[in-house]
Amino acid sequence: MGKIHDLGFGFLGHHSAEQTIALVKQAEELGFSNAWIAEDCFYAGAFSVATVCAAHTSHIQLGIGVINPYTRHPVLSAMEAAALDSISGGRAIIAMGASNKRWMETELGIPFRKPITATKEAVQIMKTVLRDGEISFQGEVFRTGPLKLDFEPLRRDQPIYTGVKGDRALYITGQVADGILLSAGCTLEYVSYARKLIAEGARSVGRDPAEIRIAAYLPTCIQEDSASAVEAMRPAVRRYLALHGAQPILTCAGFAPEEVQPFRDAFFAGTECPLPVTDEMVRKIVIAGTARECRERMEAYIDAGVEMPICFELGGGADPVETLRSVSNCMLR
Repeated sequence: MGKIHDLGFGFLGHHSAEQTIALVKQAEELGFSNAWIAEDCFYAGAFSVATVCAAHTSHIQLGIGVINPYTRHPVLSAMEAAALDSISGGRAIIAMGASNKRWMETELGIPFRKPITATKEAVQIMKTVLRDGEISFQGEVFRTGPLKLDFEPLRRDQPIYTGVKGDRALYITGQVADGILLSAGCTLEYVSYARKLIAEGARSVGRDPAEIRIAAYLPTCIQEDSASAVEAMRPAVRRYLALHGAQPILTCAGFAPEEVQPFRDAFFAGTECPLPVTDEMVRKIVIAGTARECRERMEAYIDAGVEMPICFELGGGADPVETLRSVSNCMLR
């Protein structure tokens, strides 16, 4: 078995800046081609963390996934993205997604208005500002300008991805984005499902679907004993069930709505679902098992169309350094 190309690693946002710098440096030294920093609420601000990581590395690509259109205006997001790209020497990738109603509206008090439209318009604004250095935009959610940047972005074509999962959002990705970051907890079957809708969206505006790059957060746990790996991933899978519920990201893999929707209902109610997380859920939603099993599962995701597989940090007390090393030994040797 040869090295898996363009393999990345995704870090949670609860580490200190010093810890994240050390982890990203280690990822670069181990041969990972990209490192991603999460910006879910309420992690440390990812642009600041990614900037210091850029200053301490030389060639690893730096992704942020995902920012949202509500807590920063898209023009400000473009300014931040351009600054990070300049500091890193053209290594930055930004993914934009809508987040969710609980975080935005319930906890932050920001109206969760037209999330798919807001995400689409944010991507359009960011790409236009970076490409042209100016914009006048009249959308359903955002209105800008006319305005001009007072600096020159390093790359006019800096990649802006989406971090979305619904049917309409996938279609829109094909129309406006450079790529997509599939959510942690995406099933293998969902990759093909998403590719189809992205391709339809691309063709609707005369784009070649091959232009849209597919990346995916793939939580990975490698242990000598397969059952132990499954057990270790059960808490993470409970979180992904809560975030996704009865959406195609899970149901297209054969899960019935009544199996998975109660986890999401409990999430929005601020409680924990009493239903068990089964072994089948773990094996379908994350990569967990022996080195051989995990390698085979990763290759299946790549065969399905994931061009940038990103092993995602486990959390829950797992040592990210050990995870980095085990993934490197399994996938990059």
